[in-house]
Amino acid sequence: MKKKVLVVDLDGTLFSINTFHHFIKYLIFKSIRGFNMLLLFKLILAVSSRLFLTHAKMKFYVLNIIKHRTDIDFNEFVNTISTKKRELAVLQDSSFDIKILATAAPSCYANIIARNNYFHKCLGTDFSDSNYKPSFENSKIIKKNNVMSYLSNLNINHIDVLVTDSIDDFPLVELATQNIIVNPRESFVKLLKQKSISFEVIPQRP
Repeated sequence: MKKKVLVVDLDGTLFSINTFHHFIKYLIFKSIRGFNMLLLFKLILAVSSRLFLTHAKMKFYVLNIIKHRTDIDFNEFVNTISTKKRELAVLQDSSFDIKILATAAPSCYANIIARNNYFHKCLGTDFSDSNYKPSFENSKIIKKNNVMSYLSNLNINHIDVLVTDSIDDFPLVELATQNIIVNPRESFVKLLKQKSISFEVIPQRP
């Protein structure tokens, strides 16, 4: 029997915020409260690198700073942003056999969000022990490839419903049977219409 698949984005979709930006603030405030000046200096240096590097590379440096630390409470961070979660009706649909949270956000806390919201799988941006590569961030075509690779291992080659807010997920939009777009930018809506892709819009809610 064909299994029904739901794929949901995190930042701007399941949560109304960019969780990674809030995570950086959490780390900075934590280092200040703990008088950890070395951690604070490293974080500020990594964030400042965004002035001349890509967002993905900045994320790589931030995650490299914390990947071996045992004093970062990812559950605590998730609790601090819990009020920013949207109540998406589609998540309550019990007809889905597989629910995937697919995000460019770091897996270190995205996995917790996925578990708290009863997703079967979280595909996020993982810590890396190698040098930076463009494929490091689970975004755009990389995200699509990772989602389809996961499904392929389950002998599934389709997405029934995709929920996202971002034009970055267009590679997944093209594959989904049904697209639910949360508070989309005008440029995203224009692209969907140009490509004759049907979609449903969910307006922004608190």
